[in-house]
Amino acid sequence: MTEPSMSEGELAKMKELLELAKITEHQITELADFTLEINQKYEKRLAEIRVAKKLQTSGFEYP
Repeated sequence: MTEPSMSEGELAKMKELLELAKITEHQITELADFTLEINQKYEKRLAEIRVAKKLQTSGFEYP
């Protein structure tokens, strides 16, 4: 008769680690999405500032 490769305690610990890995992966995905959203808002605002500066140098007012 062969012995199981993992004890019940080891198996439970591995299941717990797998669940933590899944949670961590989900949180990383949410953080990446949030970071992308912030970056897009920053890029949009930066473009607006650049346009405003160009318009000001041309003598136009920008709201």
